[in-house]
Amino acid sequence: MPLTVQGTDYGSNPNWANSVSGQTGSLQDQFMEILLTQLRYQDPMEPMKEKDFFAQMAQFTTATQMQNLNTNVSWLCGYMADSQLGKGLLEATHLVGKEFQAATLQGTVAGVVEGVGFSSGRLVVRSGGQDIPIEDLIWIGGTAHGIEDHQP
Repeated sequence: MPLTVQGTDYGSNPNWANSVSGQTGSLQDQFMEILLTQLRYQDPMEPMKEKDFFAQMAQFTTATQMQNLNTNVSWLCGYMADSQLGKGLLEATHLVGKEFQAATLQGTVAGVVEGVGFSSGRLVVRSGGQDIPIEDLIWIGGTAHGIEDHQP
């Protein structure tokens, strides 16, 4: 049986949690307030049945667990996204000092990677004061000094 207070059917309204969460206090306090209001205004000739009361308690418990799960999943997704960004930046550091070519809107650009970082939420390489998205790189070569620097 849906939770009903003064004609408002909270059990079948998919936005009932949103309307309740906009109020002050914890979700448990809000639920108890709604439940007490329902008991106060119930028809004395047809009081709430015990099974209906327990069904509403089960709905509340489920809603609370779903809210907690949503909070935890949101935190985990944020953590994983941050972790992936950091991993991408760390992996891109090996490009520093390497020659590259990139296909940009202005045409093919060539240069030496001076650094890596984030710009507008994208992983970029910096060369000559210009940030180039890493996905625009089409060629990455040896060091800027050439292979002969590594010979004995």
